[in-house]
Amino acid sequence: MNEQSLHSDTQGGRVLSSISYFSIFFAPIILPIIIWIFADKPASAHAAKSLFYHIITYIGPVFIAITLGLGSTLLNQQQNTITVIAIIFSIILIILTIWYTIKNVYRGVKVLISENAYFNP
Repeated sequence: MNEQSLHSDTQGGRVLSSISYFSIFFAPIILPIIIWIFADKPASAHAAKSLFYHIITYIGPVFIAITLGLGSTLLNQQQNTITVIAIIFSIILIILTIWYTIKNVYRGVKVLISENAYFNP
């Protein structure tokens, strides 16, 4: 009886942990904070990690908009070198944003499939 209770707690924690990673698509930043505050230890550690990934993923586009805006402003002033640097920086930020989005999905699936991934965030 006690073993089944432990297994159901682990299963619920695994689902909660994976939801914190998958929440990048439906409730970014807010849901991982809630899980981080109210969940038990392994699930809260996964929520903290997913919160970090969400912040990186959603700050990237802000910096992309700033750099592209800066690049287009400088393009009007014929500062080609600075414009090229701004475009390269934007491309790097786009790649990082895509990378961390994929990493969120990967970690969410990994926590659901592997019990070892749940206990080692």
